[in-house]
Amino acid sequence: MEEKYNQATPQRPEGNRALDAALLSIDLPKYAAQLKGEAAYHENGKNAITVFKSEHTTITLVALKEGEKIKSGREERKIVMSLYVIAGGLSFESEEKTTDLSAGQLLSYHSELPFRAFAHVDSVCLLTVVK
Repeated sequence: MEEKYNQATPQRPEGNRALDAALLSIDLPKYAAQLKGEAAYHENGKNAITVFKSEHTTITLVALKEGEKIKSGREERKIVMSLYVIAGGLSFESEEKTTDLSAGQLLSYHSELPFRAFAHVDSVCLLTVVK
């Protein structure tokens, strides 16, 4: 298997980091602290980093300040998604229902419907999308 790496960006100039490998260890507390320390988090109230990406799966760590939201994008069609709340709490809304989640809870979403998630308090969650 060929390992895949991201490219350094102006926001994260530290260099390349592995996104896909036969075995990949991901330090979530380190990345959560990094997200909360970056300007985007302080200026926009949210920040995210992709920690794994393959042809069919993307795992993104998301930090949200209280009151901020994430919502479905153009890619979220015919997907399976999970949202794991590492810290904090949020409400997940789809056209069908609203579910409140707190730290340690996992939501699976099997739908083509749009969604939104609102942070009740400062929160960190892991969003996994399988296409």
